[in-house]
Amino acid sequence: MSLLSVKDVSFSFPESEKVVLDSVSFSIEHGEYAVILGANGSGKSTMARIIAGFLEIKEGSVQLAEGARTGIVFQYPKDQIVSGIVSRDTAFGPENLKLSPAEVEQRVIESLSVSGMLDRADSRTNALSLGQTQKLAISGILALHPDLLVLDEATSMLDPESRADILDFLDACHKNGQSILHITHDYEEACRAQHVIVIQNGELIFDGSKEKFKANTALVRHIFGEPVQPAVRAADDFADAEIALAFRDIEFAYEDRPVLKGLNLDIYKGSLTAITGVSGSGKSTLMEIAAGLLMPSGGKVYADGYPSLALQDSQAALFEAYAADDVAFGPKNQGVRGKELKKRVREAMDMVGLPFEQFADRSTQQLSGGEKRKLSIAGIIAMNSSVLLFDEPTSGIDPISRKQLLLLLQKLAREGKTILFSTHRMEEAAFADRAIHMENCAIVSDSANKPLAPAESIALETKKSLDGAKMLSKLRKTAAFATAPAKVNGLIQKFPPVWKYVAFLAIFVGSLCMQSVYLAAGMAVVAVAYAVLAKYPVSRLFSSFLKVLPWMLLYCLIQLIFFPARDGEPHLTEWKWFMITPFKIHLCVLALIRVFGALSAVQVFIYSTGEKEILEGFATLLKPLSALHLPVRSLVVVTEIIFRFIPILIEEASSIIKTQLERGGLGTAKGFFMKIKILFPLFIPLIIQTLRRAEVLADALTARYF
Repeated sequence: MSLLSVKDVSFSFPESEKVVLDSVSFSIEHGEYAVILGANGSGKSTMARIIAGFLEIKEGSVQLAEGARTGIVFQYPKDQIVSGIVSRDTAFGPENLKLSPAEVEQRVIESLSVSGMLDRADSRTNALSLGQTQKLAISGILALHPDLLVLDEATSMLDPESRADILDFLDACHKNGQSILHITHDYEEACRAQHVIVIQNGELIFDGSKEKFKANTALVRHIFGEPVQPAVRAADDFADAEIALAFRDIEFAYEDRPVLKGLNLDIYKGSLTAITGVSGSGKSTLMEIAAGLLMPSGGKVYADGYPSLALQDSQAALFEAYAADDVAFGPKNQGVRGKELKKRVREAMDMVGLPFEQFADRSTQQLSGGEKRKLSIAGIIAMNSSVLLFDEPTSGIDPISRKQLLLLLQKLAREGKTILFSTHRMEEAAFADRAIHMENCAIVSDSANKPLAPAESIALETKKSLDGAKMLSKLRKTAAFATAPAKVNGLIQKFPPVWKYVAFLAIFVGSLCMQSVYLAAGMAVVAVAYAVLAKYPVSRLFSSFLKVLPWMLLYCLIQLIFFPARDGEPHLTEWKWFMITPFKIHLCVLALIRVFGALSAVQVFIYSTGEKEILEGFATLLKPLSALHLPVRSLVVVTEIIFRFIPILIEEASSIIKTQLERGGLGTAKGFFMKIKILFPLFIPLIIQTLRRAEVLADALTARYF
C-alpha cells in the first residue's frame, strides 16, 4: 500500500464559489521524495493543508497508511513556533505524544543536531535569524518522527546559504528513509526529488518521475518560463545621473547588535538598483531608514519626497476586506478620489498580475501567499511616489510572476521612477541597472563604481525623525523588556525556579495585602531590596512608577470624590459634595505604596527569570494538583503560549504601524488627544491580525498533535 493516496479530491472554501482543487489524484510511496509545482493560487498549499488534516474535504478521499503520521512545515517559519525557547519548542511535539522525559530529551538532541541548531538549544526563538527559525520549524516537526514530512514553500524566504543548508538537510533526511512532499516554485528544488506533481488552476496536469518531467521541455517552460536576458545599463550611464536618495554616515543598532556602520550610498533618479546579502546583513534596515520607519543613531538621509516601501511581511500589509479596496487605501489617504482613484487601482493591480476585473472583489484573506504579496506591491505602486522601495518583492512568487515583476520594476524605472529592491537571488539582481552587495553591516561591492557626491551638493530634503519611527522605537524597547531577561548574575538569578516564584509571590501579594501604610512601606523597602539582590537598577523602579503615577492620581481623585467619609471624621477641606478626610488620604497613600511594591516585584521577576525558568517553576508549583487529575500540563502550555503570543502581538502592532505609515494611514500627532486619535486606525487591523495569528497558532498546535 502507498504511504499516501489522494483520490479525486475536490475542494472549495465555504465562503467562495471558486474551485480550488478539482478531482486531484496521486500517491506517494514509502521513502519517496516528491514535489508539487504550480503557479500562485493553483491549490498547492490547500492540498498540503488537506493532507495534514487542517481542512475537511467533502469530495474524494485522502488515505495514509495505517498508523502513519504526517508532519507539516509552514511557508512562514515564525507561524510554526509555539514556544519562546528553542529546546522547549522542539520538545513540544514529543511531549504531546506522551513520551517519557528521557525519550523527549533524546529526540530534542537528535532533531537539533541534524538541523545544526543544538548550540542554540537555550536561545530565545524570537532572537533567531529567518534561516535559523526555518531550521527550528523543521526540527520541531522531525522530533515527531513523521512518516511523511510536508513542506509548504519552506525555503521561499531564505538567503542562498540558509536555503542550501535546508536542502542538504532534506537530502540527508531522505537518504535515511524519510518520505518528503515538498511544495516549491524552484527548479533546482524540483530536480532534487524523485517524483514530480504539477497542479494548474486546481487540476492535476502532470504526475510522473523527475526524468519524465525534465524531458517534457514544453511543461518545464510552461511552469518556469523562458529565460529572459536582463537589460543591464553600462556603468557610465550614471555619469550625469541626479541623486534621488542619499545616505551619509548611517549608524544603526538593535539593542547591542550593530546593523549599519557608517554607511554611505547614493541612489540615482530613474534607476533600478538591487541590494543583495544574507539575512541580517542590513538590507531591510536600510530600506526602513530610507522610508522614515527607523531613526538612525547617526548620519543623515536625503530624499526626493517621501519614499514608499513595500514591506517584506505581506501578511501585515493588507487592511481591507477586498483586494481593490486595499490597493485604494494609500491613494485615498493621499486625497485621490473618483475616476482617478479607480484608474490608479486598476493600473496597479493589472501591473502586478492581479487583473482588476478578476480580483477586485476577491477577499484578501482568500488569496494565496504569492497573491497577497502581489497585492501588497500593488498598494505601494498605486501611491505613485517618485521613489519606490521593495523589500524581497519576489518571495513566495512563482517563477513566471517573478520575472514579470522584475520586468515591471525595469519598466517603472524607465518611466522615471527610482526603484530600490532587495533580493537573495543573484539572477534577480542581474535585472537591475546596478547591483549592491552588503555584508557585515556595510556595502562591500557596488557595480556603479561612482564617487559619492559631497553632502552639501545634494539638493534634496533632509529626512527628519517621524512620530511613527519614535512609536516603533518604543515598541521595540517594550518587546525587549517583555521577552528577554537581563544577562546579569545577581543573587536572585541563582535561585531555583520555584524559589524565584516564592520570593516574587511573597513580595507581590504582601504588597497588595498590607492594610497599614507603615507595613505597606515596609514591603516597598523589601521590593527595593529584592531589586538590589537581582542587580536591577533601582532608578528604573521609580521611573516605571512615575509612568503609571498619572493614572494612579486619577484613581485617587475618584476615591476622593466618591468614597464616603467616616462618621465623625473631621473634614480637612470641603466643597459641595467633594471633601478630603484623613481616612481618604490614608487610602490614597496606601494605594500608591501598594502599587509601587507590586509593580517593582513584577519588574524584578521578569528581569531575573527566563521563560524556561518561569515555566519550570510554574510546573513545579502545580505538580501537587496532578494527584487530583487536574490538567496541569494544559495550564503550563497555556502559560507558554501566552509568553509566545506577547512578542507576536508586539510584532504585529509594529508591522501594522509600519504599513499604515507607508500608506498614509496615520497622521502626525500634536498633543495628547491627537496621539490617541491616530491610534484608532490600528485597532481593527490589530484585532484582525490577532485573530489570524490565533488561528495560525491553533494550526501550529494541531501540527504538533496537541
